[in-house]
Amino acid sequence: MTRMHCNGHIVPFEGDREIRYDLPFEHLLDNLGYIGIVARQTWKVDPHSHPHYELCLVDEGEGWFAIGSSLYKVARGDLFLTKPGEVHQGAASGDQPFSLYYLGFRLGELRNLEVDFFRIGAARVRPDIDSGTRALFDALFREIRVDEPYGHLLSQGLLLQLLVHVYRLYRGGETDREAVAPPARVPAGYIPALLMDLHGDAGAALTIDELCARYHVSRPHLTREFRRVVGMPIGEYRRRLCVDQAKHSLRETDQTVSSIAESLGFSSIHAFSVFFKRCTGMSPLQYRQMSAEGSR
Repeated sequence: MTRMHCNGHIVPFEGDREIRYDLPFEHLLDNLGYIGIVARQTWKVDPHSHPHYELCLVDEGEGWFAIGSSLYKVARGDLFLTKPGEVHQGAASGDQPFSLYYLGFRLGELRNLEVDFFRIGAARVRPDIDSGTRALFDALFREIRVDEPYGHLLSQGLLLQLLVHVYRLYRGGETDREAVAPPARVPAGYIPALLMDLHGDAGAALTIDELCARYHVSRPHLTREFRRVVGMPIGEYRRRLCVDQAKHSLRETDQTVSSIAESLGFSSIHAFSVFFKRCTGMSPLQYRQMSAEGSR
């Protein structure tokens, strides 16, 4: 993965699971802060907020977003919008590959459009009808990635077209979409905190019983609520986290397989290798070799 400055403004970041372009708001595209694509089965972002709008488009798979204590389930083709200052988070769910487009933007001098975006209500999930938003995302990506004369003008035009298109989708669905995907409540607030614990404990050092004690809930309650909110059993989710971390270490670091196994809590390199091959169909060394060949 590389990060570099381009023309003193655009900062591209391209890896095998994410492509992102950061454009400071003082750039010629002064409405666009960043644009990216992320693809990973165990994707998750912790609670955070920012001083700009953020738009996400699920391109593949299923997941959820939360604003405060309101939970929104999303699937392929769904848009999700957050406003400046809103504390939000999200994650993939289920056992399918997950990918999404995301965009951070300000409306600056576009006061009328900013007022209309601000007036968008609590129904934040909208379908990308006819894949129009996806097509505009792709066109904007292409223009930003190439260094052609007046590219910033064309990019700005594409961005404005995308934002107006998205606003029309939200305005047009304010009455009927609510009944299709109403926001639910995040149960008691502990599931998002539990997810943060799990993502910080890929080696599963904490047992299920210890997690239950930490959140003062019974084991049946925790497992039931976790599956209802996330879409898979907690054990399966932890296995996927472990595999994801192992793949990252094998692909992006020069750690030995033995060191990776130890960091993930395995009693031996043999136990780790058996686990990894059962989940991926190849040994850790085979995966590392394949990844190295693919990056050449």
